[in-house]
Amino acid sequence: MERLMRLLAPQTAIGFCLRFLCLIGLLASASGLFHHFIEDQSDGHLVYFVLHSFIVSGPLVAFFLAVTHFQIQLQQNLWTLSREDGLTGLYNRRTFFDLTTTARSKKKAGVLMMIDADRFKAINDTYGHQAGDECLKSIAYTIKRNIREDDIVGRIGGEEFAVYLHASTLPQARAIGERLTKPISFSTDATGPLTVTLSIGAATTNPGWTIDDVFGFADHALYQAKQQGRARMIVFDEIEAVSPTNGAA
Repeated sequence: MERLMRLLAPQTAIGFCLRFLCLIGLLASASGLFHHFIEDQSDGHLVYFVLHSFIVSGPLVAFFLAVTHFQIQLQQNLWTLSREDGLTGLYNRRTFFDLTTTARSKKKAGVLMMIDADRFKAINDTYGHQAGDECLKSIAYTIKRNIREDDIVGRIGGEEFAVYLHASTLPQARAIGERLTKPISFSTDATGPLTVTLSIGAATTNPGWTIDDVFGFADHALYQAKQQGRARMIVFDEIEAVSPTNGAA
């Protein structure tokens, strides 16, 4: 269908005129043939008008419906691509921010989790980018499998992910974090089985804070998780009196 659309779509004024004349010629030919073979036998009955519409106009109507269907599918695909990360199928950064902002506007308790793959650069450097891609897809699958349907998850850049646990508490977030910090398996034909771990920083979403504030708090907690040995979850609410410098000492 896409090839047909490209063939029929005029690129210049001359192309438009040529296609217009060809289509008019086809309709005129169909009408002439119908008149020659059918009209003299119809005597103006209703059957004649039905057949005329079906044979002469039917192909044009069918083509119009096919083009409309193609355009709707194309728009849906573009809408999906504008919202999703192409590799993992998760929301992209912009969509994640938008959806999280909307969810927070309902002023229900929630927890934001910043998630980073540990030593991901070493995986890419040692085993290649195909292994890195499989690693990211396995992480995305694992995260989605461990959160609720109405929670929001996105890939916000590189090997970094974010989850907004809507209407959630810290104990619930800790239970999810405990599962996510266990080694995640992935593999390629060239490497065989490999594993990766995740570090997580979490922060509750006080309605008085902006989304940037909450991301900053969760990112600070993620930094602490990295500094304390990786493969763990740190909650900002428990270290908010500790600066990044003191926490790394």
